[in-house]
Amino acid sequence: MSKEHHKWLVELTALPVAPAREACVIEWVRRWAARRRNVVLRADRFGNLLLRRKSAAAPRGRPIIFTAHMDHPAFVVTRVLGPRTLEADFRGGVEDRFFRRAAVLLHRPGRPPQPGLVTELRPASADRPDRSVTVAFERDVLAAPGDVMTWHLGRLGITRDRLRARACDDLAGVVAALAAFDLCLAKRNLRDDVRVLLTRAEEVGFLGAIAAAKARSVPRNARLFALETSRSFPDSPLGAGPVIRVGDRTATFDPDLTWRLGRIAEDLARRDPRFRWQRKLMPGGTCEASAYQAYGLASAALCLPLGNYHNMNRDAGRIDAETIDLSDFDGLVRLLVAVAESLDDQQKFPPFRKRLDAIFASRRQLLFDARPGG
Repeated sequence: MSKEHHKWLVELTALPVAPAREACVIEWVRRWAARRRNVVLRADRFGNLLLRRKSAAAPRGRPIIFTAHMDHPAFVVTRVLGPRTLEADFRGGVEDRFFRRAAVLLHRPGRPPQPGLVTELRPASADRPDRSVTVAFERDVLAAPGDVMTWHLGRLGITRDRLRARACDDLAGVVAALAAFDLCLAKRNLRDDVRVLLTRAEEVGFLGAIAAAKARSVPRNARLFALETSRSFPDSPLGAGPVIRVGDRTATFDPDLTWRLGRIAEDLARRDPRFRWQRKLMPGGTCEASAYQAYGLASAALCLPLGNYHNMNRDAGRIDAETIDLSDFDGLVRLLVAVAESLDDQQKFPPFRKRLDAIFASRRQLLFDARPGG
């Protein structure tokens, strides 16, 4: 399946999206689900997508939910200033220095992308939470408020074992969730209730995730596994395997889920020495797992190490394609399927507290054999 999954990666990460402007990704996912007779897709009232297996029987146990967000930092047109000049808000986190004379592309359905250049950057204000830009074009453009503009990048696609893309964060996470879910659908004896939640507008404050938590779009007893592409650091390089995140810049995650994730990864590595994985904090940003936990949902997180996070090539000081390693991606999909198969196997992967209880029961007598002062 890897070749097909890689094809999905190339397709989805090339789509023009911005926070709260995810229509093209939503349409891609709807077509993906429509081709599968055993998938039910619905949208909550905020536009988040929820996918589950179609089944005549009621699902058993606590749901396992793979979740990722469908947006990426980008521009949204706010005003047409002239036939060759647009004003747009930039939604998401990119440092100001990367905007200077940066090349962009205007996207409109049914028309080829049109290149432009950022000529001015204005800071956010109390009544305007996003930075604003002026963009100039060499030719007349057809545009309207709400249109998406993205960075104008170089050659994109797969070269050897690396993907260069417009938006790995977090469309690669979306593909990983769908790929793992698709493989789980083929396993008829899979007991667990495995689902996918794809959220909107993460890059401007986890809006979709917060909405889903507040509206109870997912069951309160669910276990959520937030998938991200997170900024790579020297100790979390591309090619060293998917990362089990113990936390992010803001919070740490559910200790029991994180414990069992690690045990499942260790088991995979024992059975196949080619399987590589990492266990890291990944402090480059905050992910949706922190938001879910704040609203009382048990959450863990996994990610792919990401090169040129938010399209910022810090070494070169310019905007560039985001990059992930395909072996990391394949490993993440494999690990997610193992989670779906094994998370509730308490014989093989007992909860952390059960492990502690067993240690205590076997050695508690030591506390009485040499009591202080006895």
